Amino acid sequence: MSPKAFGYEPLDSKTREIRVLTLLPGAFEEPIQVSISKQSLNANHLYNALSYVWGDPNSARNPGNIIQIDGHDFPVTTNLLTALRHLRLYAGATPITLWIDAVCINQTDVDERTQQVSMMRDIYASADRVFIWLGEGDDESDAVFDTLPMLATRKHRQDDEQDKALVDAVRKCSGFLSGLMSQRPWFTRVWIIQELAMAKNDPQVMCGRKSVTWSVLMKASEFVSRKIFTEIGLVKRKQQGKDGQNTSGNDPMGDIDDLREDENDVEVTGGWKIDVLDNVYKAMKSQGGERLTKLLMISRSSEATDPRDRIYALLGLLKPELSDPQGSGEPVVVDYRKPAAAVYADAVAHIFAQGEGPYFLSGVVLPGISAPAPHIPSLPSTTPQPPFPSWVPDFSRQVSEKTTQPGGTLFHPPAGISASGPGAGADNGRRLEDKKTLRVEGLFVDTIEDVIFLGESLKSYLSQLTHIESLAKTARQRHCQLEPSIRPYVERYKDEEPLWKALISNKRLLSGYDPAPESYEAMYRDLLNNLAKGDDWEPTITYDEQDDYIRQIQSHAGHQSFFTTKSGFVGTCVPNSRKGDIIAILFGSPVPFVLRPAPGTIRVAGEEKPTHYLIGVSYVSGIMAGEMVDELYCEDLMDSTTYFIQ
Repeated sequence: MSPKAFGYEPLDSKTREIRVLTLLPGAFEEPIQVSISKQSLNANHLYNALSYVWGDPNSARNPGNIIQIDGHDFPVTTNLLTALRHLRLYAGATPITLWIDAVCINQTDVDERTQQVSMMRDIYASADRVFIWLGEGDDESDAVFDTLPMLATRKHRQDDEQDKALVDAVRKCSGFLSGLMSQRPWFTRVWIIQELAMAKNDPQVMCGRKSVTWSVLMKASEFVSRKIFTEIGLVKRKQQGKDGQNTSGNDPMGDIDDLREDENDVEVTGGWKIDVLDNVYKAMKSQGGERLTKLLMISRSSEATDPRDRIYALLGLLKPELSDPQGSGEPVVVDYRKPAAAVYADAVAHIFAQGEGPYFLSGVVLPGISAPAPHIPSLPSTTPQPPFPSWVPDFSRQVSEKTTQPGGTLFHPPAGISASGPGAGADNGRRLEDKKTLRVEGLFVDTIEDVIFLGESLKSYLSQLTHIESLAKTARQRHCQLEPSIRPYVERYKDEEPLWKALISNKRLLSGYDPAPESYEAMYRDLLNNLAKGDDWEPTITYDEQDDYIRQIQSHAGHQSFFTTKSGFVGTCVPNSRKGDIIAILFGSPVPFVLRPAPGTIRVAGEEKPTHYLIGVSYVSGIMAGEMVDELYCEDLMDSTTYFIQ
């Protein structure tokens, strides 16, 4: 007679109860035996917490993937079963007490899952030790983990290159550390950010039968990255500040041997995913958390089985003043009864309540009109999910591999420049009570007249360049159709910036911050001259400096369209833009947005107001330094417009 399946007893949410497992000792291959009990987080009982990847859910159906909870069968995945075998102590040793989400939370009880997930920050913060399970080991990982403690205590020396054993160890560990994202799924999971960051004691990192503490792993990683990134030039010398303290500088590296000699004078500008995780870990210790905008940025490539966890997994990492439901204006509260679109809308509303909305939306991939929400695996595929409002990003699709739309940062001007001008730091925009409409203030720029997609490839882009140059010249000759009082200003703006700058958002190759050098103009002219030779000409691209401009254009291919407006502005925009869309500067954004008039209206204060869809962002030549806001809006020559975006 087979054992009965395990059944959960309810938890008392008022006393902040959780379940913990006692992992009974035994030989490695023996069946896993655990007992389960309840305890209150308020009582300060000792327990440990496991940070791991659930793994292939289908593996929980394998007949052998069973643990015994107080004599009852409980199916688990292969990865969890293997982790428990490695955590279990030998017969006769003291049992280990563990909190494991997939077992300690009744995943089929939506209310319990909601309540327990909202406590996740405290669960990991209260654990005596967090065990990080990276998965099964192999010969490579065993050798690396044996080497890490030695590298963690090593100081940089000028003659390190003469130590062959050290050089081999660095090479071996660099391959392992740089490949963690692709080879160890733990690093791809969004929940692990919080699980690591909330650990009150140094976490134990396990890979098969080997383990080191997180601090040892990071010290070794810092040593290795310093060696590797120095070799490939991703370091820079720290400058001496007025007070004698080191400050980051952009001076040439100088003598590479000098950089190797004094590690305190050098800043490594390269990094791995593990460095990002460690920065969050340190931020929790030093400042109690981060802002949601930063957390979303650093976790944009992370995965979650339930798309709603792309937000919920980050809530425990918010600074305390931002997570307080009474004080943050638009708190995000865990609720697994909400669809993904509503959860993501809550997150964006929170960001707007913190005064970061327009800037944040300017840098993400926007979903378009009525974009479908991601599927929630726990729901039947036939369960309808409401689509996203156009102002709510799909946070499960913010990397290039998962979207066909470009991110907004492609269109951002160089650092320190903003189309919002004096309004760059504006606290602008709030979600209305209907939960689906965004009210935001902006400055109307113009209506789009022509849109030309610049092609998926460099070849198709270049084939249109001469035509684009002609279109831009013709458009700039159009008479301004805006108010007579501002026409002289607009005519000046149209001629202030050459087209070659607009096509690359006026940024240097491989830099998201530095302005394009004036030397690019000659490269652009040479490009036009070569294209004039006929269809047979094709560029030969090298990595020499003279090809920097065409390489910058190549990086934009497939991600932008060229546009002109009725009054003669020109620029680039997201490919989804079309004739009749409007350009508007939403105060607080560094770039103008493309909006599309929507068919419906919304009733506000007894009046019917027009609505718009948010299509994406743009780069408008001549006004990217805030000229319109500074000279027209601030001087009362133009009024702002209230936009209702759905």
